[in-house]
Amino acid sequence: MSSLRRAPRQPDRLRLHGLAVVCRLGVFEWERRRPQRVRIDLELPIDAARAAWRDAIEDAVDYARLVADVKQHVRSRTYRLMETLAQDVAALILGSLRPRWVQVRVTKRAPPFRAGRALAGIDSASVEILRHSASLGTSPESFDRLRIPRRRIPSRVEGRAKRVEGRRR
Repeated sequence: MSSLRRAPRQPDRLRLHGLAVVCRLGVFEWERRRPQRVRIDLELPIDAARAAWRDAIEDAVDYARLVADVKQHVRSRTYRLMETLAQDVAALILGSLRPRWVQVRVTKRAPPFRAGRALAGIDSASVEILRHSASLGTSPESFDRLRIPRRRIPSRVEGRAKRVEGRRR
């Protein structure tokens, strides 16, 4: 028997970078009033061996459909938090493609300067999440367990949002 150990097989991965989607996103009402562009990066395991061996598109993941599904899904909703948007995309992919896991990064560029700006002093902010189907199930409903219940005491961001919105009226 050889003393060489077989290296564990690393999964083949599909990575999509810079998927641009226009959606309504923001803690402040004025942020959600106008659609804004976010960038979504996706990574998920795939079995590329069969498609590579046969050089057959029918054995590969349909990237165009995945992109179209994510764009349509995100455009049809309004989000307060990037975390929620990322979670929603992860649930969609786990429910439709059924990979073992999915990693989602959402990047939001700061809007042009204005008083009360949510992302003052930075170019952009990103949230990156990793979700596994084995521990959560693959239906979007199973992700309800991950949602954090709203606290009765407003967070500092919510309190600030209310103060800024009050000044605008």
